[in-house]
Parts: sequence; C-alpha cells; structure tokens
Amino acid sequence: MAKTKARKSRPRYQEVADALLEQIANDHHPVGTMLPSELGLCQRFSVSRYTVREALRWLGDMGVVSRRQGSGTVVCAREPAAKYVQSLGSLGEFLQYPDDTSLYILSAQGLVADKTLAESLDGKQRRHWFHIEAVRRRSDGLPLCWSSIYVQPKYATVVDWIGKDTSPVHLLIDRHFGQRPAKVEIDMFAGSISTEHAAELEVEEGTPALVIVRRYAETSGKFYEISVIEHPADRYTYSMELERAWGARD
Repeated sequence: MAKTKARKSRPRYQEVADALLEQIANDHHPVGTMLPSELGLCQRFSVSRYTVREALRWLGDMGVVSRRQGSGTVVCAREPAAKYVQSLGSLGEFLQYPDDTSLYILSAQGLVADKTLAESLDGKQRRHWFHIEAVRRRSDGLPLCWSSIYVQPKYATVVDWIGKDTSPVHLLIDRHFGQRPAKVEIDMFAGSISTEHAAELEVEEGTPALVIVRRYAETSGKFYEISVIEHPADRYTYSMELERAWGARD
C-alpha cells in the first residue's frame, strides 16, 4: 500500500519574509527606515494581512526588524546572524498533512477526565474537556489516521471549521480565537490500532501504528489542546528536513 508523505512547499509568509530580507540586504529598505505599512505589503505581495504579520513576526524574531505599536516596522539590521533553530513559527508545517486529505468528525462532546484519561493527557483528574473524535482520509477515501482531540470547552465551536480546509486544529484555534501556543510538547512512539478504531481505519486489530501526542500550552503553561493521533504504520511517513535558518546571534 502506498505511503503518503507529509511534505509541503514553503509557506507563503516565509516567501514574503525572504523577499523582504533580500530587499533589506540590497539597501532597498536601509537600516533605520520604516517598511511599508501592512496594507502596502499586502498589496505588493498579493497576500492577506495574516500572512504579512507572520512574515514580519518572523523577521522580528531574527532581529532584522522591530515592530513599534502605532508607528510601524523599522529596519534594525541588513542581515541576521546564522543559527540553527526550530521555532514556533514552524508549527504550521510540523506534522502537516497533504492538501488532498480531510478530517471527518465522528463524534464531539464534553467530558470530564477520569484517572485513566488524565494520565494519558496532562495528569489532571476531573478536568473538563471538549472531545472530538475524527478520521483523516485521503481524497480517494483511504483512512490515514484516527484523531482524538481534546480542547478546552471555550474552544468547542472549533468543530464548525474542522474539515473546511486542511488546517490543523491548533491553527484553527489561533485563527478564530486568537490563542497561539507558547509551547508544544510532542511525543512519538510505537503502538497498535485498538479494536475500537480498527474498523474505521480499515485495518486489523493490533496493526502496528505510529502514535503522536501533541500538547499545546498557553503562556501560563496550561494545556488548551491535546491531540492523540494513531497512524497505521504502512500509511504514513513523516520526513523532516533541517534547513539553515536565521535568528539572533549566539
């Protein structure tokens, strides 16, 4: 059975950031001057304001620009110092799924974590969660994985946007509620497909699986989303490519 690789082209915000980096390096925007407004950059690159803000945030993380509330974005340096990093800005790409897949919700309901569930999530018993069970399928109908997603009840309406595009739930929460993860914990380990999930995934019970648990935390450290994803081992390959990024000087 063919494997599906989670491999995507560079995000649009990185392309915009790269273009601005080149312009800054060539003194098109000299150090000490202001970059065009967000609206001006949107028009120049034919992108959304969200994309421009992500590009400027990325440049800010590299120390190339500084954003000043109410006055715009000033150029601070012609080029950043080299550094090998993996930042939260890459979460949109990390463990992203191909564009020809969609998430299909099977059930969604509130629950209170008992001892067993709490041990697999965040260790906190009697915590309220909104639990979403779903299967991600390719365009040809092949099931790729079983998703058990737990979000804080205040984000329960995220179910209204799941499946409308390939965005993962944490990006939907960011987009519609303004909650961005300050920290993400990711565990990957070998497992097997349970009896309850085997039929939906169209595999035999006990089939080897890649299990991925992701815990998204607020700045306070409290987890607001936890996902447990089970991939039949012969249907999913995750390839990670480390590139030389740019960030603050060591």
